[in-house]
Amino acid sequence: MAAYLSMGEAHRRIADYLSRLDDAISQSDGADLASLLAISSAPASTPLSDALAAFPDFPRLASDRFPHLSDFLPPLLRAIHSHSLRRFGDAYSSFEKAASAFLQEFRNWETPWAMEAMHMVALEIRLLAEKADRELVMSGKNPDKLQAAGSFLMKVFGALAVKGPKRVGALYVTCQLFKIYFRLGTVNLCRSVIRSIETARNFDFEDFPVKDKVTYMYYTGRLEVFNENFLVADQKLTYALMHCNPQSESNLRKILKFLIPVKLSIGVLPRRTLLEKYNLLEYADIVTSLRRGDLRLLKQALDRHEDQLLKCGVYLVLEKLELQVYRRLVKKM
Repeated sequence: MAAYLSMGEAHRRIADYLSRLDDAISQSDGADLASLLAISSAPASTPLSDALAAFPDFPRLASDRFPHLSDFLPPLLRAIHSHSLRRFGDAYSSFEKAASAFLQEFRNWETPWAMEAMHMVALEIRLLAEKADRELVMSGKNPDKLQAAGSFLMKVFGALAVKGPKRVGALYVTCQLFKIYFRLGTVNLCRSVIRSIETARNFDFEDFPVKDKVTYMYYTGRLEVFNENFLVADQKLTYALMHCNPQSESNLRKILKFLIPVKLSIGVLPRRTLLEKYNLLEYADIVTSLRRGDLRLLKQALDRHEDQLLKCGVYLVLEKLELQVYRRLVKKM
């Protein structure tokens, strides 16, 4: 633990971490650099965090040993240290400074060798912002870090939305922005990013990685659900479902949670085995009510799962199925 760590050992650990970072940059090793920038998933106590606690002069050590990275390394170490102490607001503020310095360096590199690291920065700034905002709420303060993270990620998107090989990384950042906007309830901000992706000549959608295309189609499909454009929503969510990793049941379930209400709205009823497989039985009685033309069963099902369906954002969509139930009832009569 940090309390029993000598100054010499702490100095060695910090210097080793800094050297690995510098080597990853000088050798254009994007994967190793990305792993060194992962903060939010680290446990409270690590060899590096213990060393930072035992050697408080670590910012000067970083600046003296690597002056060419003096805008990047000291705030990065402060972010790691603050995160280990569960001071998430301080961790976010420091990481944002480090991320801004990294983005400046990234702009200057001609090739996209650091794309994996840039994506790690985009992920970390969102996750740290979420932790910081929860901390602010608990202390009775205004949670504003996630909004700030969104502003920073728009700068990252701007650096990627250019002609050249870096543009292939833009969709991942777009998906991080979607996650922020959906959490903040500002989904209208998605529109400008969507226009950039779908209308700009810089982008060919098929060039993006499959996992990013799946996430993009999932969120844009959800947007179409909210706008009641069910045919477009069906196309986007079906694309996400068909291209999602079949081993990722949790992601398949997330997609189906929105695709099923869309299918119901256009008259396609899922089998019960599908609902059982992905634990989506909140839709079971709704499907049965449509098959039978049973309006009372539909209302009972909506009342029973109202909180869950409202939280998901599909309650109003399902409420409008009454007309289909009436049609089914008339056909039976």
